[in-house]
Amino acid sequence: MRKAEATYPVYDSATLGIPAFYEFRELLKYRYLIRNLISRDLKVRYKRSVLGFIWVMLNPLLMSLVLTVVFSHLLRFSIQHYSVFLLGGILVWNVFAQGSVAAMSNLVSNAGTLRRIYIPASVFVASSIGSALVNLIFALAPFFVVALITGVQPQFTWPFIIVPCFLASIFCFGIGLIVSTLMVFFNDTYEIYTVLITALTYLTPIYYPVTFLPEPFRSAEQFNPMFLNINMFQQAVLQGTLPSLQTLSLAAGISFGVFLIGWLFFTKLEGSFAYHF
Repeated sequence: MRKAEATYPVYDSATLGIPAFYEFRELLKYRYLIRNLISRDLKVRYKRSVLGFIWVMLNPLLMSLVLTVVFSHLLRFSIQHYSVFLLGGILVWNVFAQGSVAAMSNLVSNAGTLRRIYIPASVFVASSIGSALVNLIFALAPFFVVALITGVQPQFTWPFIIVPCFLASIFCFGIGLIVSTLMVFFNDTYEIYTVLITALTYLTPIYYPVTFLPEPFRSAEQFNPMFLNINMFQQAVLQGTLPSLQTLSLAAGISFGVFLIGWLFFTKLEGSFAYHF
């Protein structure tokens, strides 16, 4: 009697259905790989470092110390608890800046893997955002220690910082999907984007109060999702206040809107990535 021949799954792009929905299902299936990539990224980054993961906490602390001296003493910004104001802004901004830049390099550097075996390409973008979030989580402990040492009173609004951090990561995910897709087709995207990030770092009120900006730039910041998220974070920690429903809705709407645009853009062009790597 002839044995039944083994059957193997066949990848057929014609049966995938709507790319955006299919990619989302695949991303959930490969969540274990995302965890492993985040773990690998952190281990490789600090493998030869004596202090290891402590640098995740020391980097923003040392940067905020230098910038506190520059901005509060030389430029004389009169902001109460300026070091906490500055450090909070840096932590939230770093989620966006580090995550979106890493998304580009991770996708392109894993081009060989994507050509050899099937892995949803969005996994590499998601792991980049995840690594940035893990860095933020590690840095929050010393952040609150600094806040308490400098005299900031604990507030019931402190747990609310989860919301702006989450929205910042969603916005970062959307931007990461867009720029990583562009990177596949245009190699100059990385250089252009890093210049834009540097410019946005100083155009966004991170190191200085928004009142420092002249009009119409001050009003324009109300539509900058990163400023909205940073401001909500700072107010929750320093002032013990929650944002208005309008501010929260605007920040959430822009963040999720950018994510949706990025997801549709990424999944529409993902099928042609292999021809351009």
